[in-house]
Amino acid sequence: MEKKLKSNYDKLAEHYAKDVDTKAFNAYYERPAMINAIGKVNDLRVLDAGCGAGYYTEWLINNGAKEVVAIDFSEKMVESTKKRINEKAEVYVANLNEKLSFKDNYFDLIISSLTLHYVKNLDFTLKELSRILKPKGKLIFSIHHPIMTYLYFSLENYFEEILLEDVINKIPVYFYHRSFNKISNSLYNNNFLIERIIEPKPIGKFKEQDERNYKKLNKKPHFIIFKTIKYNK
Repeated sequence: MEKKLKSNYDKLAEHYAKDVDTKAFNAYYERPAMINAIGKVNDLRVLDAGCGAGYYTEWLINNGAKEVVAIDFSEKMVESTKKRINEKAEVYVANLNEKLSFKDNYFDLIISSLTLHYVKNLDFTLKELSRILKPKGKLIFSIHHPIMTYLYFSLENYFEEILLEDVINKIPVYFYHRSFNKISNSLYNNNFLIERIIEPKPIGKFKEQDERNYKKLNKKPHFIIFKTIKYNK
């Protein structure tokens, strides 16, 4: 399944690179709330975990981060990010389902946009992210809202962790539904405390592009953002 997902995201890379700045669900829904949650990044060492086509990587560079490292498991996505930032950051292929090559306590901040619902073992991935993050460092990530996946896919059991299939640009992609309980327990067990939970609403520009979904997103959540801090037990 992981190989299939990687292959399909390689196929989607060109589509993502073309639409990343203007696609309504990203540009006018997830991104404004995510950037607000991230705040200032001046003089921080930051990991973009699941960089996709490189929007956040470029944003981190342009907003004064001291060091930016970006990773993605799709070679084509990495190529897109490298092209976008013109070698202003280190970008390479890495799999969040596997042990990462970074030193312990290295990063001040880790961001992950719409990526962690793809990882097979959330506890393992969070353990690795906790390991490479400094004490009191922040992990800020967005994922599919558990309520959305439960309702949209008409799941029989909300509490069951289950692999689901979706379609992006006619290409199937696979992600995991996890309950709030599973997510919060995984965070706590890996030394993360939740500072904020953000259920974003679309900004006005979304309505100009897609009024039907604009109305839906003002009534039902689609994404959710967790702002967390690493603590020492």
